Amino acid sequence: MEILLAIAAVVVVGALFYFNRSAKSLDINNDGKVDAADAKAAVQNTVEGVKATADVNKDGKVDIKDAKQVKEKAVAGVVKNASKAKAAVKKATGSNRGRKPKTK
Repeated sequence: MEILLAIAAVVVVGALFYFNRSAKSLDINNDGKVDAADAKAAVQNTVEGVKATADVNKDGKVDIKDAKQVKEKAVAGVVKNASKAKAAVKKATGSNRGRKPKTK
């Protein structure tokens, strides 16, 4: 459980830095001071960034349709990579399984 919490904390901190990377300082809201309002602005920027990234089909909401699209792309990628790997192994091993030997 502690490992999951540590991973979640790292992801959150990373997201905070990533989605607030354009800020030149810790004064996220540019009010001349670094305070709780900056932390709130950083969290809001991060949440909006995560939502925008997760909205795969760009319909303005993050829902099951986005998850299905991600799953479909992942499955297609796995199938494509598996085919490439199979062809590479076949080429590397010179495998002719299932074929009759060539005769002259």
